[in-house]
Amino acid sequence: MLEDININLLSGGFFTCDPAWSRKANSLDRCYKVYFPVSGTARIETESGAYELRPQRIYFISGFQLVRQTCEQQMQVYWLHFVPESLYLRHVLDQLPAVQSWSRAAGGWPAESYDDICRIFEHPFREQNHPRGDLSGAIVCRICGLLLNLMAHRLDAVDESGFPALHPDFYRLKPALDFMRRHNRENLPLSRLAAVAGLAPNYFHRRFRQLFGLTPFDWLVSQRLNHARHLLASTRRPVKEIAGIVGYPDSIYFTRVFARRLKMSPTQYRAMHKLDRPRPD
Repeated sequence: MLEDININLLSGGFFTCDPAWSRKANSLDRCYKVYFPVSGTARIETESGAYELRPQRIYFISGFQLVRQTCEQQMQVYWLHFVPESLYLRHVLDQLPAVQSWSRAAGGWPAESYDDICRIFEHPFREQNHPRGDLSGAIVCRICGLLLNLMAHRLDAVDESGFPALHPDFYRLKPALDFMRRHNRENLPLSRLAAVAGLAPNYFHRRFRQLFGLTPFDWLVSQRLNHARHLLASTRRPVKEIAGIVGYPDSIYFTRVFARRLKMSPTQYRAMHKLDRPRPD
């Protein structure tokens, strides 16, 4: 299932957290997070307990289980947010604890990762008169490799025999899941998806929702918006162009969908990633 191990980088960078960072979890947190604090501390609360984030450790966090984040003074941190492209990988990650951490050495975080993160996400708006160039494939591969390595550490640390077996219907739905991943920028009618899986539309819809906790339509929309979040955070492409890239020819409708799902406009989301922040020593 190598095709099911793809990930979608949403955003990242270097950030100085302060008390204003403290808040309850919201729709932006519905992703997986990797934090590497370099100074100070902060605290997160999940459905399974509370955790203190400390320097020189790598934290792998399920934002789907996040309840609250708190910073009483200050914490400087490198961070990445991502989501799996496949529901299979999401299913596997959901079986793991909400938070897992390692020392920097044990987690395999190379020094060049700091610069790579900032080259992808941190400085697309620094020089307003010079368009951002395409990123080196090596940079993207290193970051994706880092995240896959951390996921491997997570899986190595648990007894996989304790995972609940995938429901038999997962395999019945998988042809449709693969089709949806390949065509997520298209408007796919339920009848077409069900036909790919060889199932009646109503049955397909019901089993999909029972297995994954969301409808096929909701999953397709989330895939589009995740792609849009990455482009907003890492490029200077106009919002109208991004809307077309992710499958919304009508940019006004795209903005409406984005704001309804994420509680902010695409422009506001992009503004969150415009600040240049120095790399700490």
